[in-house]
This record gives sequence, C-alpha cells and structure tokens, in this order.
Amino acid sequence: MIGTVIGDLAAWTWEHDRKCFYERLVSPEARLSGYGLLPITMWPMIHEMGTIHKHRLYIVCGKALAHSRAQGIDIPDLWHRWGLTDYDKAIPFELKVALIMSAVIDSGYLSERRQNELNWTSFFHGGKQEYYAARIMDILRRLNEGATKDEAIKDIPEPVINYYPSGSVHTWRDLLEYTTFAWRCFYYSFDFTSALHNAAKCTANRHLAMMLTGAFADAMYGSNCSLTKSKFGGNYEYIEFPSTLPEDLSNQLRCIRRVVFNDRYIFKKNDALTNVERHTWTEVYNPYFDRIIDQAFKEKMMRAYGTSWDNRYGVYLDNGWFYVYRSHHLLLRYRLTSQPDSSYRITDLQISNDDHARVEDLGEVLYSLNSFE
Repeated sequence: MIGTVIGDLAAWTWEHDRKCFYERLVSPEARLSGYGLLPITMWPMIHEMGTIHKHRLYIVCGKALAHSRAQGIDIPDLWHRWGLTDYDKAIPFELKVALIMSAVIDSGYLSERRQNELNWTSFFHGGKQEYYAARIMDILRRLNEGATKDEAIKDIPEPVINYYPSGSVHTWRDLLEYTTFAWRCFYYSFDFTSALHNAAKCTANRHLAMMLTGAFADAMYGSNCSLTKSKFGGNYEYIEFPSTLPEDLSNQLRCIRRVVFNDRYIFKKNDALTNVERHTWTEVYNPYFDRIIDQAFKEKMMRAYGTSWDNRYGVYLDNGWFYVYRSHHLLLRYRLTSQPDSSYRITDLQISNDDHARVEDLGEVLYSLNSFE
C-alpha cells in the first residue's frame, strides 16, 4: 500500500517538478490526492480482520474526503461534496473507481481465505470493469508471497492485464485500460523507481495509473527507496513522506511501513539497495547442489534479513531468482528447484561480472540463515 501512496505523490511531482521526479521520485512539496488518501483511510478497517460494515466504511471515507481540503489534499469537487452528504446519494463514478481500487490494493496484503470473504465491487456498487479489476487483489497477494510476474497472473482474466493490444491507441475511458497500462509499466520494469518512470508517461489520469503501478511494484520490489542508475547520478534516496502531509497520515504511513516489513514473506530488492545497473551473468560450478533445503529453510531464505556487521552478505528474491549481495555489490544469483520428496535444491548458480563476486559468498549467506531462528 505504501507504493500506492508514493505513486500518487510521484504523479504530483512529475506534474510540478520534473527534475525532482527523475532525481528522487517524490518532491518534499508533493501533495496527496484522493487516490493516495483513500488507501490510507481504509487500511485500519480492512486489517482489523473482523466484519467490515458498509455504512461504517462509507462514514470513515466520507469524513476523510470532507476534511481533505482543510488538510491540503487535492480532490475533485464531486468527491468533496459526496463526503459532505449522508452517503445515501450515488457515488460519483471516478470516486467509485478510487474506492474500489483502494480497497482492492489494501486487501492485497491479506490471506487468500480472507480475500475470498471480501467483495469490493458489490460493496461500492461497481460494474463489470470493476469486477474484473478487483482480481488485482490476487496478483498483489501472489507477488507479496514471492511469485514471479508470470506466476502472479496465472488464471487472471486476460482483460485485467491485456485489455488492449500493446502499442495501440486507446481512449483511457475504461478502468481496465488503466490496469493493463499499470501492469505493463510494472512488468517491463526492473525496480520500483523504473516502474513509476514508465507510468508517468500516462496521458490521462496519471494519479490512477501511478497508484496502480506503485501497488504492483511495491508488492514485488518494495518501495522504501528511490534508486537511479549511475549514468543518471546513481542516487540512493530513502523516500520520506513530504512535510505537506498531515502529521497523523505521515505517522500512520510510517507505522504501516514497519508492520509490512516485519510481517513480510520475502525480503525485497529495494531494501537491499542494489541491482539497478545492468549485470552480465555466467554459470559456474555449483558446490551447493547437494544441500537439502526443506520448506522451513526455503521460507527463511525468502524472508531473509537486513545485512549488518555480523551478517555482511544478504539475499533477496526477485522474479524467481535469489540474489546474493553485499554493500551495494550484486554477487551471485541462483534458483531453488523443487524435488520429488518436496525438498529443494540450489540450481542455476551464476556469478556476476562484479569484481568482488566469489562462489563462496553463497556459503556466507547460508551460514547467516542458519543463525536465525
């Protein structure tokens, strides 16, 4: 969800300070729109895990919209007026889309069982487009659990991620145009920053496009930092929430950031602060193939750890590959291959063209993983 809010703030930055957008993604002066406000507003209720009552959620969202302008948040007049009603009037169409997509994105961090209990399209009186778009919830859950990009869209209806032919002219009238655009911006990216750079090319509702793209990219890559290639300055910027945000929202976002990291399934490449440059890879002899990896150790490897003086070599999962790194240097990569006895083996070991890379570096990672409960 943090990536969604950052996507919204980055859209403002692109529209008002293009130089800052390409250097650090989010301007210190960036202003939140309704597309960033609603996911923050809904998050506590969706993650309470109890029954979600429609009228209570309407009241919570309506009050947030009603008070948004006093807090410096940009929302359309129709959204603001709906927030001032008793919520018995029809929801303006663009607001309905924002409500459904915000709820869907927030639910991407829930279990499959819990997701199956929620019908956001019915909740907000959506139509066929919104019904299909709600399947993004499944994609986000799978990415958060370590699926590859292709695995994440298995059995997802094609219109969600392929509504129009690539390269064709389209009208930007339909929600599924935005979900398709956002998926492609993410699919052809290599990290969080590059995904939002792709999404900024949207020529219509840029905030919706970058909100959706930020959700996809955050689920796989993480979103704590903005990284740029060395030819563009090589900046590693921790993404701070701008001072223009109300203090209560900033505090809530920081809390969500901590909760999501602590409850993670996978350690994400954005937290490793590496792998934005292009590397070449060479297969090498694999002295670790005979090591038996059980399910528990695989999960420990996926969750991994932050590097420190005692654990200087780290590992993260990215689109099916485990990457070994140290101090911004990308060293090795490998896959885990399942065996008939439900165990796994380390396969396809490759070494990068970094001068610091050694095959023994994977041994350092395995040693560190063994030291964690």
